[in-house]
Amino acid sequence: MIQTFAAAFALSVCLIGVFKPMAVHAGLVDSPSVRKRHDGNIPLIGGLALYVTLLLLVMIFPYLRAQNGLWLIGLGLPLLLVGMVDDRWQISAHKRLLSEICCSYVAVSYCGIRLDDIGHLLPNVGGSLVLLAIPLSVLGMVGVINAFNMVDGVDGLAGGLACLTFAALAVLALQSHSPVALQLVAMVANLVGFLVFNSRFFGRARASIFLGDGGAMFIGFALGWYLISLSQGTAALITPVSALWLLAVPLLDTMTIMLRRMRRGHSPFAADREHLHHILLMAGFGANRTVLIILGFHLLCILYALASIQFHIAEWISFALALGLFALYYAGMNHAWKMMKRIKHFREWAGIEDRRSESRGSLGRRSGSERRCAQMDLLLAAERRAGKDRRNGQR
Repeated sequence: MIQTFAAAFALSVCLIGVFKPMAVHAGLVDSPSVRKRHDGNIPLIGGLALYVTLLLLVMIFPYLRAQNGLWLIGLGLPLLLVGMVDDRWQISAHKRLLSEICCSYVAVSYCGIRLDDIGHLLPNVGGSLVLLAIPLSVLGMVGVINAFNMVDGVDGLAGGLACLTFAALAVLALQSHSPVALQLVAMVANLVGFLVFNSRFFGRARASIFLGDGGAMFIGFALGWYLISLSQGTAALITPVSALWLLAVPLLDTMTIMLRRMRRGHSPFAADREHLHHILLMAGFGANRTVLIILGFHLLCILYALASIQFHIAEWISFALALGLFALYYAGMNHAWKMMKRIKHFREWAGIEDRRSESRGSLGRRSGSERRCAQMDLLLAAERRAGKDRRNGQR
């Protein structure tokens, strides 16, 4: 296990160093825009480094190929490539969605990554899906891919969330001494190597690389792969309901955002600035504290999942609690701006420093594009208030 972890971490760090200048030369960078407030052009090679690291590890350590390990790598390649093309030239959401459906269908139909049993969501009532197994499995994998992609909005957030979930699965798998455990350990080490460059917790003022759509799609696919495969069969390590808790934050945030967009008549894949991390940033917590708060919330959900497995808590109870948590989250995010103000008041009451003041103080030293981004944020907020006033007038 230690050998696998060390090899994965070292390869990840080395490959990132190799790919960074290549990405700049090829134009595979993320530039500041209305929704993206960062300094300069950031290489989008986190996903490529993660994928190539896993590919090399599979070649070095034969045991990583066990239990469909090669299939995961093979099916992840089209998703990585489609995401990288989107990063470089931008393609429609429908084309990305089609690639996700195709890869998920192959995984479900030919690799056995199928959700045959959803557990006991009601007391003493089984949950075998029968004919619905394939479509719901594909829908579940596509949902996880998009949930993880949408949550990638602050330095270190997406990588940190994935790392916590993979680590929890690795802890459970190590108890059974399964080859899958070493695959999960490799994923954790790989992500830690990525976070050295992507997060602000290793002495960096800001991220020097981003995951990119390709990386987010591949990691989301891997998360869906392991959450489904480890929750099925007689040797299942987790229950289907505990899988929801292991991926709680991305699922809660994405389901809420998509429902709110559709309720307004917008595309569920349209971009906005109303994710949980946006609310916390606007409330003045700053990037580091925002990431720590969300990771802390995600860790609590993971600990509940582990406790529910360890103490055999009834699945219908865990499912009811998950529904209750979603209802609270949805209600809060439906009043996102009021929620932001209340969080701000709590921060002021607790004496927590407003990190936005640092941003405002350095605005004059920022690039012109970043100043325009800040101005556009104000304009978007004004337009949102104006739209709300018009709707109130029509009523």
